[in-house]
Amino acid sequence: MKRTLLLFLLVSLPSAAAERLAVRLQHGGALGAAESQRVLGLTEDVARELTGLDVTQAPEGLLSGRCGAQDACLRAVAAEVKTEHVLVVGVMPKRQGTLDVDVAWVDTVRGSIARRAVAAVPPAALAKELRPVVAGLVPAFARKGWGGVVAPGTARLRVDGRMTEPGEVVALTAGPHEVDLLLPSGEASLTRERIAEGVLLHLEARPDFVPQPGESRAPRGKGLRTASYVTFSVGALAVAGSLVAGGLSRGALRGVAPCAGYPRTCTSFPEASPVYERAGRYARTGNVLLGAGAGLIAVGAGLFVFDLVSSQSE
Repeated sequence: MKRTLLLFLLVSLPSAAAERLAVRLQHGGALGAAESQRVLGLTEDVARELTGLDVTQAPEGLLSGRCGAQDACLRAVAAEVKTEHVLVVGVMPKRQGTLDVDVAWVDTVRGSIARRAVAAVPPAALAKELRPVVAGLVPAFARKGWGGVVAPGTARLRVDGRMTEPGEVVALTAGPHEVDLLLPSGEASLTRERIAEGVLLHLEARPDFVPQPGESRAPRGKGLRTASYVTFSVGALAVAGSLVAGGLSRGALRGVAPCAGYPRTCTSFPEASPVYERAGRYARTGNVLLGAGAGLIAVGAGLFVFDLVSSQSE
């Protein structure tokens, strides 16, 4: 399908705020109030250490029930908190004084759930055991020092030259990145986005910048290909100019007779000097035009090949 290039404005949502994470603790009534608060605070500290999200304190974060591996229960628990992500930690004390811990990461926006469990955890080692479990559940874009970007619907992203799948959340290190939004219709937007830690940018094309049916659109890559044609043509003209300058240099010397042999009927120095000077100027001009023309031809050919390869790869 022939692709087209359209430069339109993007709106990034949210603009600056990191996504939020709430921690909810379930213990089935098996923990005392003080121990529950200790475990909840410890889990929140681990979350702040491992993620770039805004860890908020959930109202009524201590839950008496325990979902375990029941997705419906986990979603219901997460829905009670108005945050994009919820970390649900279920704790069950055992007779030996250890704890069995279920940890679930619920993405309330995309509806995904990831779970892990660890058994026989000594209470004193809870933070140490929780850290790798939570680290394995944190989405890539939510890691410390990372952010992300996602395209709407069936649109695709090309981030720093890498093509992604529709709907894929692309995790990126915090900082500037080249982000191209490719719509199913073939239009594309080229932009440079600064990714902030913990922020998931939702790229949307502004409707007033999207062309209406029947509007003229430049073929994708037309600008680059036109530049290659122009550069190559200018280079060819420069080479042709160098040949003309070389011809003029040789032609300027035709009326000058060298002082060789007998009799010496050569052109005098006062007459030959300006002629040789003019011929030298023609020769120098020809050399400059030849070098510049060859360089421009090489650049033009390189641009054409690059555009051709890029078009085929898409």
